[in-house]
Amino acid sequence: MGVRKQQEEAVVSAGELPAHLTETASPTSALDLTKLTWTVGIVLLAAYSAVFVALSPLPIQDLPGHLARAVVMNDLIFQAGARFGSAFQFHWLPIPYLLGDLMLTAAVGPLGPAAASALWCVFVFLSLPCAVVFYLRVRGVAPNRRAMALLVSLYLATDWFFLMGFLSFRVAVAVLIATLGLVEMLRRKWSWTLFAVYGGTVALGYLMHFAASIFLCTALAVTALLGLWRRTTTLRTEALLFVPLLVVLAWHFAAGHGYREPGDLVVGPYVWGTWSGKFARLGSEFFRFAPRSDGLMAVVLAASVLLLTGAPRRRDFRNPLVLEFLALAATFLAMYFALPIGYSEAWYVDTRPLPVAALFLIFACLALPRACASAQTRRAAAAVFLAALLAIGNLAYLTRHFIIDRAWVSRYRSVVAAIPLHGRALPVFTHGQEGAVVPFLHVDGFVTIDRAAVGPYVFAGDNGNPMKYFRYIHRPYDPSLTWYGDVPQGGVDWEAVDRDYDFVILTKPYDARSVGLPTRTVAENSSAALVAIAR
Repeated sequence: MGVRKQQEEAVVSAGELPAHLTETASPTSALDLTKLTWTVGIVLLAAYSAVFVALSPLPIQDLPGHLARAVVMNDLIFQAGARFGSAFQFHWLPIPYLLGDLMLTAAVGPLGPAAASALWCVFVFLSLPCAVVFYLRVRGVAPNRRAMALLVSLYLATDWFFLMGFLSFRVAVAVLIATLGLVEMLRRKWSWTLFAVYGGTVALGYLMHFAASIFLCTALAVTALLGLWRRTTTLRTEALLFVPLLVVLAWHFAAGHGYREPGDLVVGPYVWGTWSGKFARLGSEFFRFAPRSDGLMAVVLAASVLLLTGAPRRRDFRNPLVLEFLALAATFLAMYFALPIGYSEAWYVDTRPLPVAALFLIFACLALPRACASAQTRRAAAAVFLAALLAIGNLAYLTRHFIIDRAWVSRYRSVVAAIPLHGRALPVFTHGQEGAVVPFLHVDGFVTIDRAAVGPYVFAGDNGNPMKYFRYIHRPYDPSLTWYGDVPQGGVDWEAVDRDYDFVILTKPYDARSVGLPTRTVAENSSAALVAIAR
């Protein structure tokens, strides 16, 4: 017994998790349960993907705006600007968001906007589960716990950020996790070929979203310090790992002068909020449409993980892998409190580290070593059941809201169809939000997608967005998107509206007296109304 205990402690101190610390007392039953977990996870991956394809374009907040830009970019790049060349311009500038835009743009041409949107959303969704499984495999986490991670990642991949349409950011989180897997492979056995792959992944993450570079820099610093302290890595290795990242960051800041033109909006001050606000939004990733349902699902997530791993014991924290995951979770949580809420070109800046912190906290739980116990099989089976129930319930929850919201969008698009091709229509948003998301905020993107109209709110570099490679040539008058409502957002210059537009399309409900011009109704239904400006 003394020799075995010494062997166990030696393995734990080396950061490895032997099978007898993670599996049950019955190898056959444990293997069967692991196979079942993988099977359920893969089937549910396919089910989520099928739903997203069937209900595409998904009614998620920013997606219509990004899809509209992809439609325009496809015309500018592949059709020589036949439809939009007089209103927009595109120039190659390798900066964040470009990669996601090019992927969506390339799919729009052969597939059409709806199918391209479906492919993009499925890719975004699948990126996190694949990255999580790859990373945990590299880190030596046992197969049964990797299978469990696959199940819970189905829920995590469709969090608040997904429903807000922050899809490039969601991919960036997955790229970060996969890149950290490559980092660990290089730390164990250096390979210049693998280093080249790592460097390419760093560049791709940067081109997807700047958060990938910032988060990778943070994670590299934390894990490098831990590795040097434990003497499991060398200073030379860590310095080389930083080289691709430093090159990317040098490019980003050195080329900053090319990001702006004289007509761009001036960068506003950073908004920091209050400490009470920070604590109130600590779990914002998990809250979407309905607070009670979302809260229940978050509880089921925690219960399923803790039921599998059990409560940690003091000696469990001697495991370097657990300590590393906890250090990363704490670091990203600290980033949340340190970062501002936002500024003129980006909002929800501070909440971006929260999904990463949650992932590493879950990884820490899954890395906890467990002793053999006859009851472990029943606990593991119950944990898998809860995780599967969470994934299935989450899919039903999303499907219900998507079906209702997609029907609303379909009615809106039927009103958009009454706009003449290339017509000039000012969109007005009046609908409001659903829980913590606003699924129809950028539904006006369909004015551009369906009628090739030049809407004023397409995300572009000169109207306060970070996509500096894409700009308007002649941007029509654009009052604040949320000017209609209880919170004053600035007035509307109706003379400018009369000059630049022939129609106004309003979501419902709305007060007709809010339109400061004489109009006549062209088309309407329960979602929207199209009115022509009387002249």
